[in-house]
Parts: sequence; C-alpha cells; structure tokens
Amino acid sequence: MRLSRKIFIRFGILAIIILFTTILFKHEDFSDYKNMISLVLKTKSTKASIDDYKFFDNVKVRRSSNPKSWPKHKLYNQLESTKELDSIHNQLGSIAFLLIKNDSIIQEKYFLGYNESSMTNSFSMSKSIISFLLFKSIESKTIKSLDEKLIKYYPEFESTGGDNVTLGDLASMSSGLKWEENYKNLLGITARSYVSKDLKRLMLKSFFNVLPGKSFDYQSGSTQLLSMVIEKANNKKINDLVSEWLWDPIGAENDALWMVDSKENNELKAYCCLNSNARDFSKIGKLYKDFGIMNGIQIMNSSYIKKSITPRFENNPIYGYGFWIGKFQNQKFFSMRGHQGQYVIVFPKINLIITRLGKRKAKGQSLNGFPKDFTKYISESFKILKANNLINE
Repeated sequence: MRLSRKIFIRFGILAIIILFTTILFKHEDFSDYKNMISLVLKTKSTKASIDDYKFFDNVKVRRSSNPKSWPKHKLYNQLESTKELDSIHNQLGSIAFLLIKNDSIIQEKYFLGYNESSMTNSFSMSKSIISFLLFKSIESKTIKSLDEKLIKYYPEFESTGGDNVTLGDLASMSSGLKWEENYKNLLGITARSYVSKDLKRLMLKSFFNVLPGKSFDYQSGSTQLLSMVIEKANNKKINDLVSEWLWDPIGAENDALWMVDSKENNELKAYCCLNSNARDFSKIGKLYKDFGIMNGIQIMNSSYIKKSITPRFENNPIYGYGFWIGKFQNQKFFSMRGHQGQYVIVFPKINLIITRLGKRKAKGQSLNGFPKDFTKYISESFKILKANNLINE
C-alpha cells in the first residue's frame, strides 16, 4: 500500500512537470515556471513546506546582542493535555506548541524531531513583522505617515491604477491590487512570487483594479510592495532593519533566516518567509501585548501598537494592520497567522500567548471565519488552563 502510494505521488509529480513543460514555451515568464519545476524536483512536493529555506537562498537576521530566555512557570509541562489537542497535533503535523501564561512558559511541546531551536518558515506571520517595520519607520521619521502614497517611492504605479494607494492601504490589505491569493494554483501569481528569482521585476508588473482604502482583501502582493517601500525609505534591507529594530531589542536567542529570490537580486520574500523558532516568534506577541515595551524598554510607541491591532474596517473587523483580530468566549485576541497553521495568538486581558507551528492546517473555517484548527488550539488551551484554575491567574 505504501509502495503504491509512493509510486502514485511520483507519477503525480511527473505529470505536473510534464504539464508545466508543455505550457512553458508559450508563456512570457518562462523563468518563473522553470524555477517552479526545479523546486518540485528538489523537494519532491508541489506544496510549500516549513523547511523550504533549505532549498532557497537566505539572508540572516542577527540574534540579539542581549538574548533573553523565557522564564518557566512553576507548573512547567505538568499540565495534562486533552485528547482532542493531542489528536490535532498528530493529524496536522504540529512541530511546536507553547502556552505562555503571565510571561512564563507553562506548557512547551515539540514533535517530529523538532526542538526549541529548530528553524521553520513563518509564512504569513512575516506580514505582521513588515507592519512593525512600517510603524517603526513612521516613528523614526523615515516615512511620514500611513497616508503617504506608494507612487512617492515607485512612480511607475501611477500609470497602472496605483496613483491613490497609500502605505496604510497596503498594510491593511485594502490596496485594490489585482492579485489572486491562491496557493493551490501553481501557475498563479502567489506561487510565482514564491519561486521567482527576480521578485522585484515581477512586482513591478503589478496593477490595481479596485478603489483603494475601501474594503479588506487579503493579498500577499500588498505586503511585498510595502516592504519595497520600507527598504527604499530607510536605505536598508528588511533583514537588517529587523535585526536592529526588532530581533535585538526583544532579546531573540537565535539567528533567523529570511528567504530571498536569489543571491544576485537579493530581494526578500517579505510577505512570507522569515524562518525562526517558536520561542522567538512568541516574543513578538509579548511585545504587542505589552504595547511596545520589552525588557523595560519602549521599543515602539504604544499608539502604533494599538493602531496595528485595531480593525480598520468596522464592517469586517477581522484585520488591523498586519494582524488578525477576534474574540473567543468574550475574550479579545489578536494574532499572527501563517499559511500552514503558524500561529501566535495573544489574549492581552488574561495575559496568555498560544503559539503553534506545524506542517499543515485544517481545511475549512470555523463560524468566526478563522481556520478550524486555529479555533481548536484556543479552545483546548482554555480547557487545560480552566481545569487547573489558571485561566484568570
């Protein structure tokens, strides 16, 4: 049975490669599809993986000069899990799960050979970090405000419908960019941006077909354009800005890697591909929970933190500026979310951070519009804490 399955998978991959090959020579962007075929052959998969950094060029985000470890709760790893939580970890390939209560790790589990230092892709959790860099740039006065226009930095978009797009529109997913956020379409723009060896060239072909600033429409391309602006405004690469403005002051314990399109072009895949570990990702959640204060230092103005985690659109209050927003059992939360079920979920009022990293997320959505597994990690965490009278500790 296993042998048959392996053969079927290999033939499936081969069929896809043949399909690509038959259309490549008719398409203007031959190189992107050629790169896609190369990646499929290397990884033996047609899906993006949390370990893909091993197959791409990367640049470093430097660890903190003053690294800080999370304290461990007095009940560290003594709380009994739930059957449903254990089941979902197994089904969806969790590789890390942390419960951090009152700024101490109370439960910490690793799976499938990964550990506290293992590096994996954050996917779209990176969007929250690009939002941080935007507000930090405003604080540093290298960017004036959210109302600055994209065309100030890239005037070529004036002729492609982007003349009124603001940086705030890009950060809040309301830019009106023509972009299909579809990870299953291997011929689509999202997949091409993942494999392109000249990502800026691809992004400069973008155009806008909807009035900006009016409604939420989740698009990785908007974050990529925003990162291009941030680099130009600061005259620094994104990874260097993250090292200086975020990783160092939050006390990140490990170097991180950010995937780039190629060594030659060195364009960061800003919308997706920062690779780090559960403990350091969780520190970003703590920074926002504590309104910009970390290790006794105000890293970013609290008003910018509040803006980031406040819904921009009242009629669709699930997203602020780089962060997802919601409620569970009348408790407000904000979160970072990634494509394969990467989550840092923060409940400020009860001082709780839930971090899950893994290989897959559940199909479909819960009633509140979030992925089904996202809601399960929350509900099962609440059960564990309530069973031990710790939810309001």
